[in-house]
Amino acid sequence: MNKRVRSASKRESLRRLCGYITERFEKLDYRRALARGWDIGSGPTEVMCKNLTLRLKRTGLKWDPDNAAAIMNLVAVRESGQWNQWWDRFAA
Repeated sequence: MNKRVRSASKRESLRRLCGYITERFEKLDYRRALARGWDIGSGPTEVMCKNLTLRLKRTGLKWDPDNAAAIMNLVAVRESGQWNQWWDRFAA
């Protein structure tokens, strides 16, 4: 495959892409993931992103980027079911 790619920058990009895929190859076993009941698409992630940002867009709310990120992180912790573990570690 490298022989068909003449540009040095394109060969380097191809080398990096192959390395990236090789390091994560087990994550491409979609049949096994589906058999385990895992989501293989981006749908759940996209829905969560939409839900997180909707909480910041309510009437009259104004957020600066740092505080918006902090609130979204807290909501993500709560939505993931990790609130108690986070709070216990934070309170200690």
